[in-house]
Amino acid sequence: MGETAQSTVQPDSLTQASTVGLDSTTQAVAMTPEQAEAVAAGDALFKGNCAQCHAVNDVVVGPALMGLDKRRPERWLLSWIKNSSKMVASGDEYAVKIFNQYGKQQMPSFLLSDAEIRQILTYAKSQEATSVAEYSNAVAVVK
Repeated sequence: MGETAQSTVQPDSLTQASTVGLDSTTQAVAMTPEQAEAVAAGDALFKGNCAQCHAVNDVVVGPALMGLDKRRPERWLLSWIKNSSKMVASGDEYAVKIFNQYGKQQMPSFLLSDAEIRQILTYAKSQEATSVAEYSNAVAVVK
């Protein structure tokens, strides 16, 4: 009586992580401890490896990370983050486009595991979700 079932589903891909932090009305919802742990780990990895060139919502040296799951599938992102030079050299159309769009600035290769990269993607998605929630709760003052 009075108990509610809690989901134990963990985001194990960027697509599943898209629901972390938001419900259908774009209001923040509680994360499971596992999701919170993935976001915290991703935050540390992002700050140590990515933040020099990327932000979630702003272009820095490289592109903003908002909407990554809509631009490229997770498998592509894993390959890109591990070795973007290899993807550009292979002639991957999107990799070449990004390389050229950002002044032929080469993204360094990272020795991150797939799990670590997924944590970074989960973190980025959580920050995107937070930004959307903040934006949807903002009040515009018009004079």
